[in-house]
Amino acid sequence: MRKMRLGTRKLLFRAAIIAGILFGIIVISLIINAFSEDHFLAKTLAYADEKPQTNVVSTPVVKPTDVDSGVHFSMNDIIWEGDTAWVNLNDGRKAKLTLRRDLMDTIRRSLTEHPVPYGGAVAIEPGTGRILAIESASNARPPIENYALRSLAPSASTFKLVTAAALLENNAVDPQANVCYPEGAEGGLSESHIRGTTNLTRCNSLTYAIAHSTNALIARLAYQHLSREDLERIAIKFGFNREIPLEVASEISTAEFVEDDVERARSAAGFWHVNLSPLHGALIMAGIINGGIIMRPTLVDSIYDAMGNLVYTMEPKPWLVAMTAQHAETLTRMSEATTREGTARKVFASRKGWKKGVATGGKTGTLSNKQPFYTYTWYVGWGALNDDKIAVGSVVVNNETWWIKGTHVAARIIGAYFHD
Repeated sequence: MRKMRLGTRKLLFRAAIIAGILFGIIVISLIINAFSEDHFLAKTLAYADEKPQTNVVSTPVVKPTDVDSGVHFSMNDIIWEGDTAWVNLNDGRKAKLTLRRDLMDTIRRSLTEHPVPYGGAVAIEPGTGRILAIESASNARPPIENYALRSLAPSASTFKLVTAAALLENNAVDPQANVCYPEGAEGGLSESHIRGTTNLTRCNSLTYAIAHSTNALIARLAYQHLSREDLERIAIKFGFNREIPLEVASEISTAEFVEDDVERARSAAGFWHVNLSPLHGALIMAGIINGGIIMRPTLVDSIYDAMGNLVYTMEPKPWLVAMTAQHAETLTRMSEATTREGTARKVFASRKGWKKGVATGGKTGTLSNKQPFYTYTWYVGWGALNDDKIAVGSVVVNNETWWIKGTHVAARIIGAYFHD
């Protein structure tokens, strides 16, 4: 009987050891999985099959890099004296900012007239890099400060502009030549849509695809003509995966291009793997309409010492050469079709109060997240009257109840800038 009890104890002891080991493996797996999910979700709220993000921090995580003005501050430091924005610096100096109150008010009204969960918009002077307006909204949980500086939203179809730039730079396509793709491929992107060789009954041009956001056409062109290195190269040239030199903190817009050529083609058409901030969206559009050159962005116009003496004046400087001037002009003209006949036609059809002769163009983008349900609506675009130009980047996050789109906010900014 004693031997039986000892044998039973040994079995129980061994079972306990095995159970403990299994429990430890499970715990370690959960920790690793939680870390990987948190790390991944810290980059985006938008991946459709992922769990909702629960640990969003309230301020941007990337500190300001070196800037020409030599000063760093937060958006909360800005004070207004009449229509002029200022920041009081620690050493008694005072920085006069580039912001325009009328444009700031336009964005603020657009984002607060309805309680959108999140949103942000930025307006930039393309030829100088002067930031004319930057505003954000946060009405959901968790609260997110400075959404206009955050790269929490997927770029959606706005990335089609970058893909189009790569196709032009590689001399891969004639932007007006028709390309055929499968019937029924206007929306989703199956593998057959991307590389199928049958049922190619729809034919349109790259210009049409930009204007109407034709996913299959862009994805097929990327699949046929752009390598992983091509996409990585053009993304870097347009400022992805690098810090933006600015006086306030902002997040890096991330772009990842996987080995799988079909999935990579989806990314080129705006389906996941690329995140964008409204600030960066405005910079991309500014570079396109500025002959392919993205100017160094700045919020500081001038700096005065404690005695009121002018000690610094902003001078425009290039930041990145994204593409050649010739191809930038081509892409600018292509983007005009978006507001003339494409996905932004209805929003830009009414130009009451605008000066006559204002040209516009850009790219819309829409992508939805399942848990929690959010729809990200983008517009990166421009307006021009002769040599007077403005570039905008705007994203609005809606839930099941739609209020306003990023395109509406951007159109209001451009309208206010060219107000008659």
